[in-house]
Amino acid sequence: MLSGDKVQLQQVVINLLLNATDAVADLPPDERRIILEARRIGKEAEIVVRDNGHGISPEALGLLFDSFYTTKAQGMGLGLSIARTLVEAHGGCISAESHPRKGARFLVRLPLGDKNSGEACEAPDPR
Repeated sequence: MLSGDKVQLQQVVINLLLNATDAVADLPPDERRIILEARRIGKEAEIVVRDNGHGISPEALGLLFDSFYTTKAQGMGLGLSIARTLVEAHGGCISAESHPRKGARFLVRLPLGDKNSGEACEAPDPR
């Protein structure tokens, strides 16, 4: 069972979904795709948010989770930084991948049960 602060974990998912919505906003409505997946893998819960937007530049990819870093004209650069802090406070990890012309994929891994199990941050599955 995934244990933790329900509001904080909801905030992480909402932030990822809002970012995905922004990423596909300039596509024609019938081409916009956002996929949310949640599954159990062993002793971990895995949450994946994928979009088919413009993707993330290689330069930005390494900075996405830094405080005050943003790629948005109106962004404050706090959403992904806060998401990382919340995920790590629950013993998990968060990562991002970009697929040019195919969008971005964000992966959250959280331990099931004891948040200090240390098993949630093994290398991400490259699916």
